[in-house]
Amino acid sequence: MFKTFSDPYLQFAFNIGLAASALTVVLVSSIIYLRLALKRSQRLEDAVIDVWRPILLLAINSGVTPELPELPASNHIFFLKLWNYLQESLRGIANESLNQVAFKLRCDVTARNLLKNGNRAERLLAILTLAHLRDRKSWGALVLLTASDDSLASIHAARAIINIAPLEGTRLLLPMLLQRRDWDITQLANFLGRADLAFWLHLSKNILQIQKVHWTRALQLADALHLHLPIPSVKYIIKHCDSADTLVAVLHMDADSSLLPMVRNCLKHADWRVRAEAAGFLGRFGNIDDGDALQLMLEDPNWWVRHAAAQALARMPFFGATGLLKLRAHTRNETALAMLDHVLAEQQVLHP
Repeated sequence: MFKTFSDPYLQFAFNIGLAASALTVVLVSSIIYLRLALKRSQRLEDAVIDVWRPILLLAINSGVTPELPELPASNHIFFLKLWNYLQESLRGIANESLNQVAFKLRCDVTARNLLKNGNRAERLLAILTLAHLRDRKSWGALVLLTASDDSLASIHAARAIINIAPLEGTRLLLPMLLQRRDWDITQLANFLGRADLAFWLHLSKNILQIQKVHWTRALQLADALHLHLPIPSVKYIIKHCDSADTLVAVLHMDADSSLLPMVRNCLKHADWRVRAEAAGFLGRFGNIDDGDALQLMLEDPNWWVRHAAAQALARMPFFGATGLLKLRAHTRNETALAMLDHVLAEQQVLHP
């Protein structure tokens, strides 16, 4: 009876053990193969760098394209990685010297082929290459990529389009720049900085036609690029916006003192972020009449509002750290006193 039931189980256990051993051997073999392949790939890349780095540096330093050795197809990826690294590290005439080398080696053709047929990493490398080469032939493919669900590929495709044709690219991409929340504002500002005038022209012209829901992002982009929108447009936004986020964004931007009456109305806004930004605005553009309102804000329930108010007072030329010391001497509210002490310490001002 025992033998009847135990033998099949023992056989099953043996088979499982055998299969596990076989899988372990396959796994170990795969790891060894991958490590050897990685080392071989690294040796090939190092060899490509040893050959091409001096040539590229010579082209950069002399401004003249030297005689170029043959670039085998197997080395294209390694070369493009080195070439893009140098492109990202340099500016001006050096970029053009690198482009001349790339055109001689038909890297534009290689990049377009990778964009069409490569894996994800190769497509990303191709997008970077085509951006630096300002390759107009890849325009259509890059435009399609900006609508991709792949955030990284799409934002780099947008960058390439801006590099190729700043004015046309900005007009084409403006709706997408405002709608795609997966595109980071800082990254956008980094490459839009090269087309900031084109972006300003389109944004300032169309800001009031943009849906209210996109006003906040439009203002954040303009602020990141240090752009100034027309004051009538800014006043319209402050008057008609329904979102605290939009008010925060518009008040954060440097504008001018003509907005003071509207900003003063924000000092008692229900959202603490708006009150804090309004206090900061008064610190930049306010006059002596705003001192009393800011002093009252030192007792605001929110720490950040109190901090913004104290900093605003310290920033005002007619008040400053000396005024803060005098105010502290006459203040009895503990909340206000604590904030005055905090900001005086930030200002490195000693007080009794």
